[in-house]
Amino acid sequence: MPFFENTPAYRPPVSIVAQPARKVPTLQELGFRVIENIKTETILAGLLAKDKVTVKDTGCGEFVGTGKLAAWTTNSLTVDKLVAQDEDCAETFEGTILQGMLAQGHATDSDLTGTEIEKLVRVYLEGGVAKLTAEQQGVIGDLLDLALNEQVSPVVYRDALRIWMLGDKASASRDYNQTDGLRKKLLTKNAVAGSTAANGMYRGAAINFAALEATPALIDDLLQDLMDNSSDELQDIDEDQKAFYLSKSLYRLAKNRAQTVIPEDKSKFEYDKVTKKVTFDGQEVKQLKLWEQYIKADFAGGTSPHLALYTVPRNLVWATDLESDMTTAEFKYEAKTRINWWRVLFRLGAGFAYDRLVAFAI
Repeated sequence: MPFFENTPAYRPPVSIVAQPARKVPTLQELGFRVIENIKTETILAGLLAKDKVTVKDTGCGEFVGTGKLAAWTTNSLTVDKLVAQDEDCAETFEGTILQGMLAQGHATDSDLTGTEIEKLVRVYLEGGVAKLTAEQQGVIGDLLDLALNEQVSPVVYRDALRIWMLGDKASASRDYNQTDGLRKKLLTKNAVAGSTAANGMYRGAAINFAALEATPALIDDLLQDLMDNSSDELQDIDEDQKAFYLSKSLYRLAKNRAQTVIPEDKSKFEYDKVTKKVTFDGQEVKQLKLWEQYIKADFAGGTSPHLALYTVPRNLVWATDLESDMTTAEFKYEAKTRINWWRVLFRLGAGFAYDRLVAFAI
């Protein structure tokens, strides 16, 4: 954990410690499909193979089709404009500045002793930007830009992932009304627990977490139910192409189950100590971080914070446009007012390509 300590003779020492960032899975780790260059809306069109196209040959005569080789399916996916922005006094960013400077200033061990950056930081901490020369103010501005980009990018991505999962345009909260997220679309596609909708999407019974905690072996039944009642199309796909996505508490139960299972349990859970991956019947079990945390914090009481989702990872779509860049924040510093402001603009949409390749329980 890098830190920088300022020890001028006329003021108490100031130590600023960089807090380790909380791990949020990347889109690559989650396996989602990213579709770019969408300005407003796109149609996710796909082909599902059909069968029963072979009939008895009746000889010569008029040509009569015997069936279609594939059927078209379509889902509309809309992207919405989002912005993250704020402003603050320069002093507020001292910790951020230092963390960014440490990261940028010395890639090997974060030791700034004797460097020009150390001198610049000391001057800034001891007297603020007013003590800096015009040239030094330009340098500090560049370093602030680097520091803020390193800080803003993970924050905005984490926010975008939260919205992608839990957004709802009908919500009264500005934290969630940006776009319709995965949860909203799942519940819209199948509103009845314990049923299969006309679109082929299966929704299992409501998750009873208290029962799962009391009897951990029931987590096997939850995932098995999604497998057994999912569409034929999903069942016929090879196991290594499918995955389960679980909210935090469910994933914890699944991981504990996989790590402690014994042959007598006849469980399909397995845990790989090398890759640290959990599988069920040969299919990877992934954790959807943030889902449970923010439902518990922000949603009305009685809202289930749990999710078990069974699908092909690339069936889940993260849509954006090529001009959006969540890795770069526009950052400006105004020396007169000593105010910093930053802004990130991007578009975001959530959805899935095939309804029939989804089974879930909430």
